[in-house]
Amino acid sequence: MRTVFYFTITLIFLVSCANTKNEVESIDVLKSYSFEEVEKLMQKEPRQIAIFMHTHWCKYCKNMSQTTLKNKKVVDLLMNDYYFISFDGEQKESVVFNGNKFDYLPNGRNDGTHELATTLGTIDGHLAYPTFVFLNSKNEIIFHYASFLDSASLISILKELSK
Repeated sequence: MRTVFYFTITLIFLVSCANTKNEVESIDVLKSYSFEEVEKLMQKEPRQIAIFMHTHWCKYCKNMSQTTLKNKKVVDLLMNDYYFISFDGEQKESVVFNGNKFDYLPNGRNDGTHELATTLGTIDGHLAYPTFVFLNSKNEIIFHYASFLDSASLISILKELSK
């Protein structure tokens, strides 16, 4: 009976590892730019901007970073058609973007929100993580989505927005 149990557990583990590998396998590494770098790049080659807003404590953000953002098709689309920014919505460093300075605003002793996260990521009066924000070449929000996105969903969005 034990042998059957261990065999079944091993088989389940191997199948799940094989499925996960196929989902996240990637040859390329996703290059993330800062807002300042993107502004310089936009002067030479205008593109849409894809911003992944996250925090260090968000388990869905971490999951998305380890799965969706490592999928080869996602990486290829983001690298070829967009400037990708990975932005911590609670970072303490100021950011200058689109001619404006955005700062970290503390809410209490050890927490707070960055003004840029609030400006770009607020949907219907709420800021949630993870949030994907897409800007056109004029830095105008053309789409944002506040929730976990799997690879297939993000690929669909990226293809639709790049038309």
